[in-house]
Amino acid sequence: MNDASPARRNGVSPLISLPADLRAFHQMYRPAYVRWAELHLGHRDAAEATADRAFERLAAEWADVLRLDSPTGYAWSVLKQCTLDEAGRLGRRAAVVDTAAFETVALRTAVDPVGELADSISLHQAIRELPERQHDVIVLHYCVGYSAEETADILGLTVPGVRSTARYAQHRLKELLGLGRPEKEGADDGTDR
Repeated sequence: MNDASPARRNGVSPLISLPADLRAFHQMYRPAYVRWAELHLGHRDAAEATADRAFERLAAEWADVLRLDSPTGYAWSVLKQCTLDEAGRLGRRAAVVDTAAFETVALRTAVDPVGELADSISLHQAIRELPERQHDVIVLHYCVGYSAEETADILGLTVPGVRSTARYAQHRLKELLGLGRPEKEGADDGTDR
């Protein structure tokens, strides 16, 4: 094999044979796609293969993808479907499988690491219960650490759309975690005492 014909890795066609705009799209989004798939599959090699399969699907229909209102949004849905397919093949549910994905420096330096871990697990479970778009925004923006601008770009949304979705998700997470506003003591509930 020489440099003119790069090796097929994991069944992926060499990038040279792809249209220039798809090569650029691949270069721009593959790192985020691999990170997402890794969070959901728990294994880097499976994540890379999954992202590559998503790009293979996109390559097969690239001309049609470019005619869509949001090619990045469509590409994101292809990646998510490929991740679900791979999770099924691996016999695991496609959710952020390791609470380690949510581990932070705070957990390692916490006075009460067990309490922090319990809170982390509760948060992890609450995030899994969010509607799909809210889940995606929270994981990309807060768990992975992409900026609102980067998250919007990856998901094919506007920056105000990401910020709005994040606010709704935060309110929903507070509800799910029981962190809503406490009821006022002695409030009139309409009953006589």
